Amino acid sequence: MRFTRTLSVGEPNEPLRVRAIRAIAEIVDGTGGSLWTRDGRQHFAPRAIWNTGEPDVRQEPAEGSLVRFLEQRQWVIDLDEYAGDPEIYADMTPPDWLSELRPWLVVPLLQGEALSGFLVLTESNARRPLDWEDRDLLKTAGRQVAGYVASLDASEALSEARQFEAFHRLSAYVVHDLKNIAAQLALVARNAERHKSNPAFVEDAFGTVANATGRMNRLLA
Repeated sequence: MRFTRTLSVGEPNEPLRVRAIRAIAEIVDGTGGSLWTRDGRQHFAPRAIWNTGEPDVRQEPAEGSLVRFLEQRQWVIDLDEYAGDPEIYADMTPPDWLSELRPWLVVPLLQGEALSGFLVLTESNARRPLDWEDRDLLKTAGRQVAGYVASLDASEALSEARQFEAFHRLSAYVVHDLKNIAAQLALVARNAERHKSNPAFVEDAFGTVANATGRMNRLLA
């Protein structure tokens, strides 16, 4: 219940991905964590941190043993358990950057059977061995966070697409207006040598320049 409440409400001005980390960390009284999501097809990259340092490494390869283990086994990795009996985790070898974060747990973020990311949770205020209920709860919460983050990514992509569309419309309008103004001034310049002694042409040229200046000022405004 606390997890759902944190994920749906959170704290004012708290970034949504940070809220997702905190929501899962609080299940096991975690003190911090980082969220890693797929960055293209070949890597996972950190997207948010909560109460922990930035990892020095900015990418974890999709073919690395950590990601392969999470994809194949879909386990919550308990690094205390790994330190005591690494054979439980088969050929999984934690990457070097992981030790810099005071890690405790690595929680897979699954969408269906696909790994969309993972959470690295740091040490707990009440650190204790996890039982199967803890692991099932963390995995279930991880699936919910995976869907939450995917929805957030889609929403941001849609917003960015709409901003680009608006920028495209604005730039098309600006270019169209600039072409018209340039055509007006080019016509004056092209005829200036032939008609510069003609008072009517000079008067008309000043009128054209004044009109172009007014249109440019409106465009800038």
